[in-house]
Amino acid sequence: MLAFGSFRSRLSFFLLCLLTPVLGGIFYYVNRNNIEYTEETINSYLELGANVFDLTRAQQAETLQAITNSLTWDFGFRTAFASSDPATLFGASLNVLDRSIEKADMLMIVGMDNKVVIDTQLQGFVDLSGAWLSLLEEADASEDGLAEAIIAINGDPFQLIALPLYLPRQVAWIIGGFALDQNFVNTVKQTIVSEVSIIRRSDEDNLEIVASTLSASKQKILAERIAINSMSVESLQRINLEGEEHTTLLRSLFESASGTLQVLAVIQRSYDENNDNVVQFRTLLIQFYGVIIVISLIAVFFLSRSVTNPLVRLASAVQKIEKGEYGKPVEVNSRDEIGNLANSVNSMARGLAEKEKVRDLLGKVVSNQIAEQLLNNPVELGGEEKVVTIVFSDIRGFTGFCEGLRPQQVLVELNQVLSTISNIIEKHNGVVDKFQGDAVMALFGAPIQSEFDAKNAMVAALEIVKAMEAADSRLSACVGVNTGLVVAGNLGSSNRLNYSVIGDAVNLSARLESLTRLYNVTNIVSEASKEAAPSFSYMELDEVCVAGRSQSIKIFELLGVSGEVSVPKMAMAAEFTAALQVYRTRNWDLAERLFSQLLASCDNEVLLKVFLERINHFQSSPPPDSWVGVYVFDKK
Repeated sequence: MLAFGSFRSRLSFFLLCLLTPVLGGIFYYVNRNNIEYTEETINSYLELGANVFDLTRAQQAETLQAITNSLTWDFGFRTAFASSDPATLFGASLNVLDRSIEKADMLMIVGMDNKVVIDTQLQGFVDLSGAWLSLLEEADASEDGLAEAIIAINGDPFQLIALPLYLPRQVAWIIGGFALDQNFVNTVKQTIVSEVSIIRRSDEDNLEIVASTLSASKQKILAERIAINSMSVESLQRINLEGEEHTTLLRSLFESASGTLQVLAVIQRSYDENNDNVVQFRTLLIQFYGVIIVISLIAVFFLSRSVTNPLVRLASAVQKIEKGEYGKPVEVNSRDEIGNLANSVNSMARGLAEKEKVRDLLGKVVSNQIAEQLLNNPVELGGEEKVVTIVFSDIRGFTGFCEGLRPQQVLVELNQVLSTISNIIEKHNGVVDKFQGDAVMALFGAPIQSEFDAKNAMVAALEIVKAMEAADSRLSACVGVNTGLVVAGNLGSSNRLNYSVIGDAVNLSARLESLTRLYNVTNIVSEASKEAAPSFSYMELDEVCVAGRSQSIKIFELLGVSGEVSVPKMAMAAEFTAALQVYRTRNWDLAERLFSQLLASCDNEVLLKVFLERINHFQSSPPPDSWVGVYVFDKK
């Protein structure tokens, strides 16, 4: 898809896309019709010119007929013929030719026996034959005794007419003719305003222009390029003469019986000359379309400006709203859709400002994620089942730490500790569910779940422990971590709700946090959490059954990220695990020895004494046969 930098460019583009086919279609239609009209005009001129050519030839033939016909009534001519005086006949014929005003160029008297009496062209005929004889036979066969033909005389085409000579009966044939020469074509051109040429072809390769109104150079090109065949005669051709296109029409004037000689008239009219009007009209049309496009683009500029300027202000306002700036409304003086949009943006800004106040206030009461959950979803009682990792964190030694401090100072110290823990939890995508004195309950996986919830909880637990150790040597963290199925949702009443989680997994997490004091460790992780976060190192502490539960669980101490725990610490953990296994086999003496040996290397003397006291108790009061190493707590 096309990418546009502005609404103005898009509107201009689509306007051009709209105008281009419309104007282009109109231009194509008008130009095509104009060209067709021009071609039809030229063709009609040529057809008219050809008709005028034929008419001129026919009129001159009629004049020739009148001249030759007058000889039959000329007393002197008849007397000379009757006295068989060829010289007088020849002189009289030349006199007739002089008086014809160039309407006749030759006369011939032929006897009834087809013998030539006189011939002004002095062709040397004695007896007529060929086309000449055919002309007389055609005249003899006609009702009025007349016949016409075009015959070449000394290679030049002549329009001939044959008619009888009566004294008073027919005694001979008179043949008169005029040459289709330069004078003739010049006369025709003055009438039809077209170029006229007479060409003679004796064979396919021998073509000669007898007479033409064209220049000598154009005549040469015409002889080279003109096509003469059965298809081209009476049809139009387009011939380029020295860079100027000429529409050409051929008319056959004479063709010998053998086909060896052919005389044709060529009528031509300049296409370029007549096309000048088409080109001029096309130029005016293009200029007109250019003016339309320019005016349209100017209109688009001002129209788009009236749209884009308010939109730019709206976009700027929306960007400010996106950054949390809701104070300044958008000013658009318009009552159309843009004005409605501006009012909607201003209303949205006011609504978001109110919502932001609520979110800000709510975010100080609950975590941001829970605030988003409450703001973006219907607030109603109920929840959904989710697998969540719950972290309970408490501060060991905080009561002694606050001893002697004023209540206000205690609150300051408590807020600082809770802020540190909250920041760590939220840093690792956890959610602070609630504060209980100096204890914090955090959720990983509610309201938003992730495949890294357990891992994030472990990292957060390690950082909480480290942060408390760095804050004050008198303080240490107690963290309990458990992963399990809970119900997450809005709890409470219809008037007061609290987003939280409930379930056995939550209670177990709280029990694990309280057991950290008994085992003197900073954290206790359930087996479910250990399996959900396998990329950490753990040390098994015990298998217990906490108060309120009938099912035992294995508990572990989170040592750190795998590969980052020190070698001595991992060795100690391995030795402790070995001693724990012996303890579970009831080999009290060996177990006592192994735990006692660990007193020298383990820094958690309290943990070892817990098991040594149990061993001492079991040595005097052995557990029942069903005992499998599970220690049952009967109180929280």
